[in-house]
Amino acid sequence: MINNYWNAGDAGCGSLAAGLKRYMDTIGPGEVLEVLARNEGAPADIPSWCRVTGHHLVDADHPVYVLMKKID
Repeated sequence: MINNYWNAGDAGCGSLAAGLKRYMDTIGPGEVLEVLARNEGAPADIPSWCRVTGHHLVDADHPVYVLMKKID
């Protein structure tokens, strides 16, 4: 079950990355965040952000993305 949700709307690369960090900082390790990101760059930006930060991209079906916070 996903209890954490963020509607990123049309947020672009920088705003999207900052928002992802802000929301991921509020959840615990292993918890899941569902993100609605309508920006056309999101299909490239979100997987890239996950690779850089170490979080896991569980599912990506634009505009809906499911991310799991890394377990330290």
